Amino acid sequence: MEFMPPTRHLPAALQVRLLAAVISKVKHALVVTDSQQRIIYVNAAYEQMTGVSLADAIGHTPAVKRAGRRQVELHQSLWKKLEQQDIWEGEVWDYRADGTAYLKHLSIEVVRDDAGRIENYFAIFSDLSDQHRSEAELERLTHYDPLTALPNRVLFRNRLGHEFNISNRHNSRTGLVLLNIDRFKLINDAFGFAAGDRLLVEIAQRLQGGIRRTDLLARQEQRQERDADLLSRIGGDDFSFILSELRRPDDAGIVAERLLKCLDDPFEVNGEEIYVSASLGLAVYPDNAADEDALLQCAESALKRVKREGRGGYRFFSEELNISSARRVRMEAWMRNALANEGFMLHYQPKQELSTGRITGMEALVRWPTEEGMIAPGEFIPLAEDTGLINPLGRWILNRALSDAVQVARAVGYPLQIAVNLSMRQFQRPGLSELVQQAIERSGIDPSLVELEITESMVVERVDEAISTMRSLRELGVQLAIDDFGTGYSSMAYLRNFPVNTLKIDQTFVRDLVSEDSNASIIEAVIGLGRGLGMQVVAEGVETALQRRLLEQAGCHVGQGYYIGYPVPLNELIELLKHAKAKNS
Repeated sequence: MEFMPPTRHLPAALQVRLLAAVISKVKHALVVTDSQQRIIYVNAAYEQMTGVSLADAIGHTPAVKRAGRRQVELHQSLWKKLEQQDIWEGEVWDYRADGTAYLKHLSIEVVRDDAGRIENYFAIFSDLSDQHRSEAELERLTHYDPLTALPNRVLFRNRLGHEFNISNRHNSRTGLVLLNIDRFKLINDAFGFAAGDRLLVEIAQRLQGGIRRTDLLARQEQRQERDADLLSRIGGDDFSFILSELRRPDDAGIVAERLLKCLDDPFEVNGEEIYVSASLGLAVYPDNAADEDALLQCAESALKRVKREGRGGYRFFSEELNISSARRVRMEAWMRNALANEGFMLHYQPKQELSTGRITGMEALVRWPTEEGMIAPGEFIPLAEDTGLINPLGRWILNRALSDAVQVARAVGYPLQIAVNLSMRQFQRPGLSELVQQAIERSGIDPSLVELEITESMVVERVDEAISTMRSLRELGVQLAIDDFGTGYSSMAYLRNFPVNTLKIDQTFVRDLVSEDSNASIIEAVIGLGRGLGMQVVAEGVETALQRRLLEQAGCHVGQGYYIGYPVPLNELIELLKHAKAKNS
C-alpha cells in the first residue's frame, strides 16, 4: 500500500516545496556544496547545531577544523576515500561558532553527473556530545571513586596487573601499600557521615601530595605525575598505592613513612581540630607473591598485623623487610642528627703521579662513625639519596673538603688537588654552580685545585642538560672528572663534547689487570682515548706494585689505591705528606 504517490507524478514546484519541507524537519545537519566544495545550502538543524547561519555559510568551504596530528591524518584519509569510493563516514571533532568543540558523526557523499564529473558534495552529520559525555561519565563511574575522584577498586586491580607486566618485562619489583584510617567509625559517629566524607576527601588530597614527592623508581622516565595516578580508594576508609618498579624492596618503607607524615597535622572537622592516624600493610612482588590476589592477601595480612599491634604504623609482610625498613627509619633519624651535630667525618686518599712518585692530589671520602660502628657509604649514601638528605650532606662534604685542602697546603707548604664526588641528585639540582662558587669563596682555595667527580650514568642520561651544567662548573675554573669510566652506557660517543679534564678508570678493570688480557686492552684503550683528547687518566684500585708498574708503562698519569695509600683522617694525611717531603728533601 502506498501512502504517497511517486514524486514524478507531482508538479515540479510541488516537489521542490515538499522536499524543502522534509529537509527543514530533519534533525540531522545537512550541507550541500558545489564541485569546488563551496556551500550552496544548509538546513535549520545545521544552523542550530553549529551556530552558523545560512547567510554566513553560503560560499564558504565546510572543511573540518583540524587540530593535532591525528585530525590532520583523519582529514587526509577522508578525502582519499572520497576520491576512491564517493562516500566517507566516521566520527570527527569540530568547533561551533562560539569556539566550543564537539564530536560529530559525519557522512559525506559525492554527487556526479551523467558524465561522471563531480557536481556536488552532500554531507549529513549529528552531534555526539551528549553520547560522548554519557560514555565519559560511565567510564568515570565505572573506574573512579565519586567522592575523592581517585581510581576505585576496579581500576586499581587493572593497574596492578599492568604494573606486574612491567615488572616482568624489566625484571623489577612492584610494591603494594594498603592504608586504612584508624578508628574512622568513631569520626562518623561523632560528626556524622557528611563530615566523614569531607575528611576522606582531605585525606586523599594529602596522600596525593605526599606521593608526588616520592622518587623511588628504578627507571627515571617513570615520573611523579604517574605516581599520583597509582593511588586508589578501594573501600570506605581504605586506600591503596602501587609502587612501580622499586629499586629495592624496602624502599616501600620510605613511602610508608611519608604517607604517615602526611597525616601528622590536624584536620578541621565541623570547626574542631582532630588528629588522624593510619595503619599500612606492605607487600612486594615477586618477593612475597607470584600473582595479584596473593600480593593483596599478603598486604592485607601485614595490615591486620599492624591493627593487632596497636595501629598507627606500617608492617611488611616479610619479617626480613620489616627489620631492614626499621633500620632504615632509624638510620634516617641518626643521619639527620649527625648532620646537625657534625657527626660525619672525611678521610682522604692520596693520588700519586706515577712517573715521579709524588703525591699530587687527594680524594675526599665521607665516613660515618656511630655507636654501632662505622656505617659503610654503600649503605647510607643510597638512603641519603632517597630521603633528600644527600643535598645537605653533599654541601657539608664540599665545604669541609675545600677548607681541609687549604689547611693541608699551609701545613706541608705546597698545594694538592682535592677531588670531591657529586651525587646524581646534587648534579641535577639547580644552583649547583652557585653552591660550588660559595664553597670556593668561603675556603679561599684556588679553583683550579678543585676537581669534581661525576659518574658516566649521570652525564649520559640527559646529555644536553649535563653538558650545560658541566660548562657552568668549568667557568668557575674547577676541574671535572668522569669517575668509574668504562662501566657506563655510551659515554664514548659523547665524550668529546664533555668539558672534562680527567678520566678515572674503574677499579674493576685494574683489579684483574695482571690476569685478564681483556682488562689490559680496555685500560690501554682508555689511556689512549684520554691522551688523544688531552685528558689526564687516573687509575683507581691500585693494590700491588705490579699493577702500578703496568699502569705506568701503559702511560697512565695518576694512580690511586691501597698500594699508594689508604684513606686516612686529615691529621694522618698531613703527617704522611710531611714525612714524604722530608724524605725527598
